[in-house]
Amino acid sequence: MTHDELRESLPAFALGALDAGERQAVASHLETCAECRAELAELERAVAGIGLDAPPVTPPAHLRSRVLNRIATEPQQSKAHTLPFAPKHDRPAPSVNRLALAAAVTLAVGASIYAFALRSEVASLRDSVATTQAEATRLRGELTTLRRNWVEVTRVMDVLKAPDMLKVDLKGQANMPGAAGRAFWSRTAGLMFTADRLPPLPAGRVYQLWTITGTVATGAGTFTPDAQGAASVTAPVTAGVAVPDAFGVTIEPTGGSATPTMPIVLVGASK
Repeated sequence: MTHDELRESLPAFALGALDAGERQAVASHLETCAECRAELAELERAVAGIGLDAPPVTPPAHLRSRVLNRIATEPQQSKAHTLPFAPKHDRPAPSVNRLALAAAVTLAVGASIYAFALRSEVASLRDSVATTQAEATRLRGELTTLRRNWVEVTRVMDVLKAPDMLKVDLKGQANMPGAAGRAFWSRTAGLMFTADRLPPLPAGRVYQLWTITGTVATGAGTFTPDAQGAASVTAPVTAGVAVPDAFGVTIEPTGGSATPTMPIVLVGASK
């Protein structure tokens, strides 16, 4: 049997459709033919993927038409033509089933390629959706921050525009003489405080602002300065409260304290 005759039987060999004699002939040839071994490996991968590699799909119409046209135009052999595995003096005509097997393998390969393309497209769409969701989450976070900042800006503007606004300058004391602050207080609009040149604090410590009326100090919020020593804090003012006599800042544990921890680091009296 020739190389081409044995190669014709590779699709049937891959599908397990040969009888024992034919299979032995092909197997013997494969031991010495690297080209046929490579082709068989491709066919076996295609056969192994039939029904397993991907969900059932409809092969493209052009592939089906091409295979059917190939079968229809295959030249018909006379009865005297012999099969590749029978003795040359009495080989029957090539089996139509063998051509059908080759067509089936071709269709299976095409379907697998088509399914792989679909899976790749689905994976790409999933990545796009994940990216879009991450971007939406980021934008929601930015919107929340903008809304919070807008509330703060609105509160500051209300305090600065209030007709009863009181402005008090705070000076750094002996333990931090370079620091300075300014308080804007309004019974109707609230309290805003800014500071700069504040020294950084160790872990677990914060600055706390106090309003001082007579001998009573009331906490008005805690804050931590940025890397440049700047900070700000806003707070509401209880309706009907008396105008503070002074404002002060102390260093407290994280979360603040009910009463000031001495010494006061910034202080300013109302005029």
